[in-house]
Amino acid sequence: MVVQMVTATDVGLQRKNNEDACALVEEAGLCVVADGMGGHLGGEIASNIAIDTVTEAFKGRPRNGQDERKDAELLTKCVKTANKEIYRRGNADAALKNMGTTIVAVVLSGDYLVTANVGDSRIYRLRDGKLQQITEDHSWVGELRKKNLISEEDARSHPLKNIITRALGMEPTVEVDVKWEKAKSGDIYLLCSDGLTDLIPDSEITEKMVGSGDKLDVMSKALIDAANAAGGTDNITVGLCRVE
Repeated sequence: MVVQMVTATDVGLQRKNNEDACALVEEAGLCVVADGMGGHLGGEIASNIAIDTVTEAFKGRPRNGQDERKDAELLTKCVKTANKEIYRRGNADAALKNMGTTIVAVVLSGDYLVTANVGDSRIYRLRDGKLQQITEDHSWVGELRKKNLISEEDARSHPLKNIITRALGMEPTVEVDVKWEKAKSGDIYLLCSDGLTDLIPDSEITEKMVGSGDKLDVMSKALIDAANAAGGTDNITVGLCRVE
């Protein structure tokens, strides 16, 4: 399985700092996005700890010869390690108290794609022109959506939309949602922070992705530009992985 991967991040139009972070480890088929939170520089530090911990674990790890279960175990382990370090740093330094971060990651392992997530950043799959969210939001509004109590449109404007129920750094331990699925040639996976999804509905995300063809750099720019055109109220980060 051949894969193309890109990441892009933008501070948006209303924030001074970019608390999002993203990275690739192409030889391992890894893409990861984190959305930090916390006063002063806490959010930036938390998201970078998460990104650095995960990428270090996968550097030098070739996709060939691995399997989805081993990659799922490694993803789980390193996300939990990041959680412990963020929690430790946040409790050791008063300036970093209550810092935390979301995280979403994908690893292309053989014919499979392994996903991991904590928080309300998302992973989508575009297959045959249809977009599907394949992670669950760990947020108060996400629980309402899961129970079909509110619509996607209502969720984006809900006054409590930023209350998340799970994040790295909040507690000494964390539950990580990890799963895998068979990848299909032509699939495009989108990882993104809520700076995109709070402003752009899934229908418009689909339109921008389909309209960009196979050019992932064009696609990432189109998504970020759309979020900024809609107000750019938060940092915007996307990771894109195309399977061939």
